[in-house]
Amino acid sequence: MELSSCGVPGERRSGFFSWKRKALAIAGALLTMGSAALFGASAATADTSVQVIVWTTGSENIVGDVASVGGTVIQQFSIINGVEATVLSSEVAVLSAMPGVNVTPDISVNVQSTTPSTGPHTPSDAFLAQTGATQLAQAGDTGRGVTVAVVDTGISNLPDFAGRLVGGVDLSGEKNAFQDSYGHGTFVAGLIAGNGASSNGQYSGEAPGANLVSIKVAGADGTTKLGTLISGLQWAVNNEGTYNIKVLNISLGFQPDRSTVNNPLDLAVERAWGSGLAIVVSAGNSGPFNGTITSPGDDPLVITVGALDDLAQATVANDEMNNFSSVGPTSPDGWVKPDLVTSGRSIVSLAAPGSTIYNNYPSARIGSGNFVGSGTSFSAAITSGAAALVLANNPSYSPNQIKADLLGGAGPGPIGNPFVDGHGALNAYAASIAPSSVNFNQSTTGETSTSNGTTVPLWNGNSWNGNSWNGNSWNGNSWNGNSWNGAAFNGNSWNGNSWNGNSWNGNSWNGNSWNGFTFNGNSWNGNSWNGAAFNGNSWNGNSWNGNSWNGNSWNGAAWNGNSWNGNSWN
Repeated sequence: MELSSCGVPGERRSGFFSWKRKALAIAGALLTMGSAALFGASAATADTSVQVIVWTTGSENIVGDVASVGGTVIQQFSIINGVEATVLSSEVAVLSAMPGVNVTPDISVNVQSTTPSTGPHTPSDAFLAQTGATQLAQAGDTGRGVTVAVVDTGISNLPDFAGRLVGGVDLSGEKNAFQDSYGHGTFVAGLIAGNGASSNGQYSGEAPGANLVSIKVAGADGTTKLGTLISGLQWAVNNEGTYNIKVLNISLGFQPDRSTVNNPLDLAVERAWGSGLAIVVSAGNSGPFNGTITSPGDDPLVITVGALDDLAQATVANDEMNNFSSVGPTSPDGWVKPDLVTSGRSIVSLAAPGSTIYNNYPSARIGSGNFVGSGTSFSAAITSGAAALVLANNPSYSPNQIKADLLGGAGPGPIGNPFVDGHGALNAYAASIAPSSVNFNQSTTGETSTSNGTTVPLWNGNSWNGNSWNGNSWNGNSWNGNSWNGAAFNGNSWNGNSWNGNSWNGNSWNGNSWNGFTFNGNSWNGNSWNGAAFNGNSWNGNSWNGNSWNGNSWNGAAWNGNSWNGNSWN
């Protein structure tokens, strides 16, 4: 897709310092593991240009560093002290080895929704009753005066948003922030703040009085680049005062391959959070397996939302989890996510006539102005609307306080497992009328994130230690029983030869084939892969066939229940 370019030219360093720095980087690159493989380069392939994100957490001159390896800067990001750039694949390792410099591929990022479907029940807007938004609206709270920015595919200027679509920017290259060529952003915006004008009052959003800002980062195919998404976050921070932006919805994501500490998108959302934006993010649609939370929902600061099925019923008593909803802990960090869940299946919102999904899925249309869809994208949107309702009652709230009330007000989730439904099901009414006892201003380990002079804590306070984390799903058999503490972890296969022996500590881990550029050396095909450590007792013995594999934690209700074998999977 066409990228919006800030066109900042690279500043080329000169003199002895530049050459000395590059020489040190080249020497370091020779010891860097697998950098060329990550970016698709090898000694046997031609050198090609690759697009990357380059940033530093220090005071490095990133523009100068890129220029020193012959790269070209596409745009700069003040939010992360970094740039989007084009460099030769052969120079990636050189750039990565420079002290304080981080390099990440400028990968594609997709909207987080499933194929539009009516699903196993009638399309509905039951989320309004289930979250208490209907009750709040009757009391006069519609989110009026609060602005929610939507980082997505744009928001079409429909009657539902009349007078409340207050600003925007198009970073996708289509040059119109108020024309949604794909249809996802308009659907999301409708769940946040649609007022029902397109359906004669039948379908509205969670906060129908809130204002909206369209930050368009993707066009007609629903995909964008990591750099464009970071640029959208930077625009939100730069313009939050202009439009009074308080909440930022991100219903896009990608599967992370690195820690949040080394992920530039996670760094960007933390900086935006520190600037005063409460950021609500979809968990992802890659469930039901552990470790499937997408970035930036894997970040500990943001409000990460999974999708339950409300069965088109006003009561929460029969709610179920959707098997597509991504599940924690996050990979590779192990953060406990999602934070909460809310409706995300067969829910009705606004259509963008003429858009990609409108044209491709005519069976999902409801009347001429509405559409039905499923996905954690839409659960995040409902929660962003709930955040606006909380803010309308508490206009001085910080992002920490908003998150505290949303999580503290959540009701019991369908599963009661913090890795599946977090703190529970969204209850906007409870969050809006009663301050939470959850204290997100605590940090028991002292970990903080600092941005623009504002220091915010990482989530090590009471929210980790409350009842939802100490209940049966955390301390029960599935964590403390045989499958966690039994033979499979403490027996020979964990502590025995296969971990401590030659195959772990020997040449096959520390030798050239691990640190080199290929995976085809002796340590992959040789004895340490095919030998006793792999085929012996630790593979075939009790740790695979014993209770921990066949016991309750695999064959219980969570594996064989409705979420696996039900209609959503089949």
